[in-house]
Amino acid sequence: MNILLAFKAEPDSGMLAEKDWLAATQDTCGPDTALLRSSPGADEQAAAALLLAERRAGCEMVLTALNIGDERSLHWLRYFSALGFDKTVLLENGADLRFAPAFIAGQIADWHYRHGADLIITGCQSSEGQNGQTPFLLAEMLGWPCFSQVTRFALEAPFISVDQRMESGLRRCRVRLPAVIAVRQCGEVALPVPGMRQRLAAAKAEIIRQPVDIVVPQGRNCLALTRPEQRRRAKIIDGATAQEKARILWRDYLRQRCAP
Repeated sequence: MNILLAFKAEPDSGMLAEKDWLAATQDTCGPDTALLRSSPGADEQAAAALLLAERRAGCEMVLTALNIGDERSLHWLRYFSALGFDKTVLLENGADLRFAPAFIAGQIADWHYRHGADLIITGCQSSEGQNGQTPFLLAEMLGWPCFSQVTRFALEAPFISVDQRMESGLRRCRVRLPAVIAVRQCGEVALPVPGMRQRLAAAKAEIIRQPVDIVVPQGRNCLALTRPEQRRRAKIIDGATAQEKARILWRDYLRQRCAP
């Protein structure tokens, strides 16, 4: 069974200092994240952990990790190789892909047409664009069913069982492959940590690098940044004495919350 994990390496904006955010308010370029360390989103890490758990359970599979981006993704491709992924692929493109789900879905579909996959797994949405459209567009291009908000799945070739976290509760489906699923991290699984021997072996592992010729139209600029006002909600109790303040506190706040 050929399984493709498509992930996105995102810069950690939480590492930016306050002065960087303040400087970004002076123009329309937004904060510079070029030097920040990138990492897969929580959804993609959960998907990789679930795949590796299925392999440990005895399911035979060929795992491929694919990323569209620049050289900052090489570290994580080697990381997935150290965890046991059989192939790692970097589709090189230096354009701003935060708001280009159709372009990303098209590149994943092209890879599938050339190499084949029985199951394609993505995250539900990235922390940057947060559009959540890529898996649905990909499934539409391929003519496959798509399942989002997946918290767990089990492979039983040629079927897959998925658990979806819906507003009405948990839904369990069993469908025939091929399919596209979008995993949602719910804090139940964590990405394993490879050992030193696996890391050293992965440092020499081959990473398939292919340039992407199509250029995504630019022109998406930051219009404005506004710093939210962080103020605690509080009410000052006025009273002549401490006893009077205590009575006001009881009458206006505590009594309503203690009532059965």
